[in-house]
Formats: sequence, structure tokens, C-alpha cells
Amino acid sequence: MYQRYIDGASLGTITNELEANQVTSLSGSPKWSRSVIDKMLSNGKYVPYAIPMELFVAAQIEKDSRTNIHINSDGSTPRKTTRYSSQNVLSGLLVCAECGSNYRRITRLNGEVVWRCSDRVEKGKQSVCKYSPSIADRN
Repeated sequence: MYQRYIDGASLGTITNELEANQVTSLSGSPKWSRSVIDKMLSNGKYVPYAIPMELFVAAQIEKDSRTNIHINSDGSTPRKTTRYSSQNVLSGLLVCAECGSNYRRITRLNGEVVWRCSDRVEKGKQSVCKYSPSIADRN
């Protein structure tokens, strides 16, 4: 599912493929909805048990790139302005699957650079987010 989405398949296409291959949903239903697939693609609870972190992150980047398109009344699809201004390419693209906050690039005291949920960075133990992973920045 994640790889098909990254490769350009729409939520509707993935829905049709799952149903054609008689894959039942998590609830056991033979029918899938686009919203269920969309939520699954955004949900980090499947990392690293069912999918690798790299695949999950790639799906989040693809989701963001797709939502950065607006269809005009004439059918044209110009890009909206991006919502981030950092010089880092991932700023504003990584979103915490647990709480919905953006990830932020931070440098730990030991010099290691990681991406962390901004809510968790700002609120620490008071954060709603308890299980968001830190992602190593491999520059």
C-alpha cells in the first residue's frame, strides 16, 4: 500500500486493487474506503512492525506533495506556495502521526542531529505525544 502510493497510485486505485485482490480491511470487511487508506498511510503505529521508517517517511513526503496542489476552475493545477521557509528540504513535510505536529530538526547535547515531534520537543513529558520516534538526520 505504501509503495503503491509512493509510486503514484491514488487512494481510489489502491482501494480498487485491495478489493480486487480480496484483501480484507483491518475490521474484516471486504470493502475499503479512501479515508481508511489515507489514515493508514499517515499512522506511525505501523512503524517499524509492518513497514520500515524510510517507507513511512517517503509516504508522508508524497502525501504532502500531493496536498500542495490546487485545481483551478479551468482545470489547471498550479502549485500553492509552500508552507515552510526553512532551508532544510524536510522542514514542514514531516508530520507526527500521533499528534499531527510538524517534526523539527534539532541538535542534541551530544551533537547528534535528529528530527523530533515539535510538540514533544516543546512540552516534554507534558506532551500528548508519547511514542513518536526520533529520526536520525544523515547528512
